[in-house]
Formats: sequence, structure tokens, C-alpha cells
Amino acid sequence: MVEAKVPIVTPKADIPVVYIEELDQFQEYYKEQHETSFSHVKRKNWTSFTAGKNGILTKVLLFGKPNYTISEHYGSSMSGFVRADNPDSGPKYGEWSISREEIVNQLALQGLTETDRGWITIQMRGEIPQEKGRIYFIVCDQISDKRAWFGAFAFAEGNSYKKGRFWLHPEHDLVFRTYVGRTQDQLTQAQKSTTTRISADASVIQANDLPPAPKSMTGSDSNFVPPSPDTANKEEKPLPTERVDEAKENIQETNSAPAPMKKNVVPEVEFKSTPNREAIEEKVDLLLVDEAETQKVDTNSSPKKSLFQRFFNKNKEK
Repeated sequence: MVEAKVPIVTPKADIPVVYIEELDQFQEYYKEQHETSFSHVKRKNWTSFTAGKNGILTKVLLFGKPNYTISEHYGSSMSGFVRADNPDSGPKYGEWSISREEIVNQLALQGLTETDRGWITIQMRGEIPQEKGRIYFIVCDQISDKRAWFGAFAFAEGNSYKKGRFWLHPEHDLVFRTYVGRTQDQLTQAQKSTTTRISADASVIQANDLPPAPKSMTGSDSNFVPPSPDTANKEEKPLPTERVDEAKENIQETNSAPAPMKKNVVPEVEFKSTPNREAIEEKVDLLLVDEAETQKVDTNSSPKKSLFQRFFNKNKEK
């Protein structure tokens, strides 16, 4: 009996060449014996995530193990592509594939057997753009050997990753990691945009736009102006004799005796008819008499008291 050969899927696209590769999205929580498999049937064949970086999707890692050997339920490999926005009708990008043999080899490199769980790398082919904030779907569209399922991948309950899910339940999330890379053209473009943004934001002050020098605190800037060569070499000449005499006369006039001080004049006060008019007139008479007496006192006598103090003493004597 001749065994049927398993068809080998030859990828059409090449692995993208990137110069920087970074971890983007991940969900690493799960419970024991929480496993699921991919199908090629619609609504049972995808998992989703929201990109956090701009670039190209390079690879997706799932945490799990290979399914049992070929049986009536599990195939030996699966393949698919990536869609944006919608798993059935969104824009289609790139391609990917993984076989049971590749999974066994990857686990062996990690020191694990085919019954142990470990990280399984699915390499992306072709340029699959990643736009920050846009949702993407890893879609399986084919399983070999005409089987319905492939793999045994860990998942978590409770909506631990709110930016995506997988087909089984709205609050179920696969254990996964996504990686984003950038090509040389993307790095050059990003560098140009950064340089343009910096140059646009920068402000260059021209020489003509500089503010003038601050004024001195005395209001005169003469102390800050250097003397010119002509004025520096000149010697100060004395004033003529006539001008000196005129200056002396002006000084004597300005220093002449001060004008006599004017006497205090008490303004006339019109009193309206009020109940205390007689008391007010008596106080005014006392003030006038007191003012007349103060003018007779010698200037070299003892210091004068205030009007209020003298008026207060008069009333006490009475």
C-alpha cells in the first residue's frame, strides 16, 4: 500500500526585511487545560488584536503545543492571512503557515517535548501594514488533510485583553505576542518627519529682532556708552572768568534769605442754626485767643504744645 504524500504548501510571498523589530501586543494569562484549536470554518478561524505601533507585522507567537498525530479531526498544517477591520470582509494582507512538525522542532529548541506547552512562532510573509489603533485579525483559511482543526493553543477567560478576542467567546483571549518591524524606507521617512517637525517647532532669533539694551536705574544711559575717540582725547577746558562770576551770582541769588512764613489765617466759618451753636462759638473764640497768645511767645522759649493739648488744658483749668 502506497502512503499518500502530504502536500507541501509553498509560500508565495517573502519574509519582510526589517531593521528594527519590537514587541507590540501581548496577553500572557491563562489557566491550565484551557485549550482551543483553529478551524478553517468561518466564525471559528480567527483571533484579533489592536496594533499599538506603526510598521509591518513580522511574526505572531501563540502559547501551546501540537495536536495529536494525524487523526480524523486534526490536520498536519494550517495556513492563512491577515485582515484589517473585519475577519470576513476587511482588507487582506500577507500570508502565514505553520505545521505540526515545525511546532515540535520549535519546542525541542526550548528543551520541551511535544506534550509540553511553549511559545510557537508563526512567521508572517509579505508586507502586512500595522497602523496604531487599528484592529487586525489572524485568519486561518486552510487546514491540510481535509481536516477541520489544528493545534492546541492556550487561552484565558475574563476578557484579560480588552483590545481583541478570539472566535470562541467575546471574553476569551488567546495567549499571544505580536511583533512589529520597520523597513529602511520607513525608518528614513520617520527620521525625515521628525527632523521636519523639530525644524518647524524651532524658533531662530534674528539679530534685528533682539530687544534693546536695558536702561540704567538712574534713567540715563550715558554711563553705558563708551566715549568716542574724539571726545576721549579732548581735555576739559576751564570756564571763562565772566562765566564763573555769573555762576557765583546765580548761586548767591539761589541761596538768599528765605521768604517770611505766612501767618495762619483761620477761615471764616458759617454756622448753621444747631442746638449746640453756643458751645461751638465758645470753642472757636478760645481757639482764636489761644492762637493770638502763641504768636506773642518768644521763638527761643520751650517747645510749643499742640492746639489740642492747649485746648484740653484750658478746659481742665476751668
